[in-house]
Amino acid sequence: MSGEKIRLIRELRGYSQDYVANQLGIAQNTYSKLELNQSKLTVDMLNKVATVLGVSPIELLNNEPAIINFASNEGTQALKVEHLYTYQKEQLETVIASKDQEIAKLGTIIDGLLKDKDRLMTLLEKKLS
Repeated sequence: MSGEKIRLIRELRGYSQDYVANQLGIAQNTYSKLELNQSKLTVDMLNKVATVLGVSPIELLNNEPAIINFASNEGTQALKVEHLYTYQKEQLETVIASKDQEIAKLGTIIDGLLKDKDRLMTLLEKKLS
């Protein structure tokens, strides 16, 4: 879970993986593994990531939604509200598209079940007559 939150906060800050990795003194692919939860996040690395992203280490570990400081921090880019709205809009569009695809799949399944029911009813009627 912490990897997803780290990625979200990084993206909301407008930072690239390269930028954060450079600030941490690690390779981009090593940093990417942290975001994908493919690498264990040590206490030391947790503190460093939190510092770069301008949040507390606790914020990265808890299950609560990310709280982003919208004020500019010294040495960091200010988060723009437009980035937040764009990100949220993209996420919602993805969820809606996924929902629409799931509804279409379920419709196909229901149609198939109704056809199977009709065939079974026809066979049953023939056997009973």
